[in-house]
Order: sequence, then C-alpha cells, then structure tokens
Amino acid sequence: MTIAQLHSKNFNDAAQKLSENDDRITTYETLKEFAKENIDNDRLFLSIHILKAIWDNPADYYDYDYCMGTLDTPAPLLLIKDLEEYCEQEENAQ
Repeated sequence: MTIAQLHSKNFNDAAQKLSENDDRITTYETLKEFAKENIDNDRLFLSIHILKAIWDNPADYYDYDYCMGTLDTPAPLLLIKDLEEYCEQEENAQ
C-alpha cells in the first residue's frame, strides 16, 4: 500500500491491511494473548512489560517486535499518519 492509498482508507481498514504484511503491526487483543502466554510460561517480566505498555497507552493497534521482547515497547498506532512508515514508496508500488 502506498501513502496515497493509505490516506484514502479509514484508520482501522488501513491498519488491518498493513498488519497482513508487517508483523510489527499488532492488535491489543494479540498483545494481551501474548502476555497471557508469557504468564503461563513464567516469563512474568515480559508479561508485565507488555501489560504496562497497553495499560499506559490504550489503542486498538500497536507497533511491537515480538522477537525483541522487553527490548521493544509496544507503541500505540492511533492516526493514519502513524501508519505511513509501513507503506511502500510511491515508485516501488505496483
């Protein structure tokens, strides 16, 4: 999706579409499930890290790299502008 295409969509539709191609875009529900799984596996520090981030910054979508664990903090994605970095450059788009 190009930035021009992004701006022609509403936020939820754009975030959902971009999340299909970029693992860093994740949902509140997915992060919550990830925290639960980590509680069950006694990785409490990671669970607390995730839960604190989503408690402090409520959103439907977040930027989070699951491979980084506590080295990355879920960042809320709230506006169309927040999604621009996940778009293709105009000249690379098909």
